[in-house]
Amino acid sequence: MAKAPKLPWKETWPDVPEDVPIDVMPASNGEYVPKPPTKSQLQIMALQDEAVEHWRRRFNMDRRSFVRTAAGYAIGIWAINQVTAGKWGSYAFAGNGIPGEDAVDLENPGAQLANLPGEFILDTQGHHLDAAGRWRVENPGFGQFLQLWTSQAMGQMPGVDDGEIRGFGFGGELDWIENLGRYHYFKEMFLDSSTTVSLLTALPNLPDATNILPVAYAKETVDLANHLSQSERCFMHAFAQPNRGFVRNGMTPIHQAEDFAWMEQAAKNMPIYGWKLYCGWGDAAFGTPPPLGSAPPMNGWWFDDDNGIAIVEHIRTICERYDRPKVICTHKGLAFNGTFDSAKFSPRDMGIIGRMYPDVAFYTYHCGYDGEYMTAYPGDEKVNSSNRSVDAFIKSLRENAWDATQFIKPGMEHGNTKNMYAELGSVWWNVMNDADQAAHLLGKLITYVGPERIVLGTDCIWYGNPQPQFVTMRALQFSDRAKEFYNLPYGLDGDRFDPRKNALSPDSYRKKHPNVKGWPTDGKAHPERSIRNGILGRNAAKAYGLDPDAHRGKISTDQVQAMRDAYILNPMTPREMATFRSNQIIGPRTRRDFWRYVNSPEYAP
Repeated sequence: MAKAPKLPWKETWPDVPEDVPIDVMPASNGEYVPKPPTKSQLQIMALQDEAVEHWRRRFNMDRRSFVRTAAGYAIGIWAINQVTAGKWGSYAFAGNGIPGEDAVDLENPGAQLANLPGEFILDTQGHHLDAAGRWRVENPGFGQFLQLWTSQAMGQMPGVDDGEIRGFGFGGELDWIENLGRYHYFKEMFLDSSTTVSLLTALPNLPDATNILPVAYAKETVDLANHLSQSERCFMHAFAQPNRGFVRNGMTPIHQAEDFAWMEQAAKNMPIYGWKLYCGWGDAAFGTPPPLGSAPPMNGWWFDDDNGIAIVEHIRTICERYDRPKVICTHKGLAFNGTFDSAKFSPRDMGIIGRMYPDVAFYTYHCGYDGEYMTAYPGDEKVNSSNRSVDAFIKSLRENAWDATQFIKPGMEHGNTKNMYAELGSVWWNVMNDADQAAHLLGKLITYVGPERIVLGTDCIWYGNPQPQFVTMRALQFSDRAKEFYNLPYGLDGDRFDPRKNALSPDSYRKKHPNVKGWPTDGKAHPERSIRNGILGRNAAKAYGLDPDAHRGKISTDQVQAMRDAYILNPMTPREMATFRSNQIIGPRTRRDFWRYVNSPEYAP
């Protein structure tokens, strides 16, 4: 039999991956070694695969199209719920039983792309690289590594390793590095997800030859996104290194003054809203540093040592001088021994520095999480703040009398830390596949950090499209046991200013507590006040001085929204104008992939 000729479009456009939209298999953002898949993760993926096949045949759709519908997300939520729903948490809108005609609620409102009532999503961790930067010419080894990494990490179904490289399929780029670049950042964040505003991270004061995302290039991304939308869709913060040129303890690092001057100029000339710090990043001033992946210079820093105090003081000064929000974001947790000064990723100094500088908002990226199984806070006597974990972060606040229980207002039952924020980048990605763990994570952070002090970052595009993280946050429900244990009678639907109240049904609360003041008297639901919507973006918006509702009004009519509507809502949009969501993860998926990344010539977290 003669072989069928290839269709013309096949010559031009690569196959669209058929991966399920909620991929729960292990992955890394490049800062930690991904774990082997668990039995639960494998079960969730198998259930999704079975249900996708059932329903796409039921609707007479090809798989690659069906997995890009809201129904595909609903199936993912259903599968997680089937495997992990337990005593503490579950996911809403999920049916019971095996995949069948009535098992999955395909009209899951949490799976839609449009924002839900009161929802303003501010993603506090966005990343991409300069795909055409000098580093590609002057450090070709790093580009070769990324090509290998993306082809292996992105181009195959999770858990499948048949030796075939499929990386070209992701995004359809001939130049594979472009899959990590500006175009795909813009597309994944603003067209293929519910993101309202994204915070982009630029890298430190390094030569362009070794910098995969210089501040100037990041600013171009911000300007482009905001110009196209004619509204503020994107803003940026910059990375600083107070210990660059470290010699020995007691001496000022050689390049600290140079870097501080660079920070001053950057703040003066660019719209930098906050600074990112990396306490575990060591730096040697003299001699040749050891190869990446081997023993590093163990000279990271703490917030309460000379380098830490110096950088906080400098940031306070330049933020006041140029009228910027005083926000410091710092990585805590998620460490691997051998490349970082991993001890410095302990959150033990967060309670100390927060109390020292109450006028500065400190975002603890990853909440100190280091891969632990999430349970309730076990009590102060059982936690050491010098370890790396969410509990260690909480203990640091408590041992410095700076946790939310110290700030409960009269007549209230919940408090908020004065200036400490728990940021969920990567930690939410790692626990959202287990409803019980997800409930414990948020329950103890609400208790000890506060319902107004939790913010969602996705660490995307390293984890691909951020939409699965939004969908799971929308759908998580506390069990009755969890509501009682964490004193949250309405779970995440409670009012974040007073969780005893129901933000979605105010009448029920007013009838029970007619004498309590401070609740709107218009008789309407106020979903914008919910704990859930606070976490998704309204808490962060307040810290950065943004008006969520003003933004929502502008964005509903901006050009990016029009672009999204054009290719999402119009089924006749030509394929070359409607590039499909990838449904694929970008970061390393195995231990081998991870160490290839770390040992590449210009590895940077």
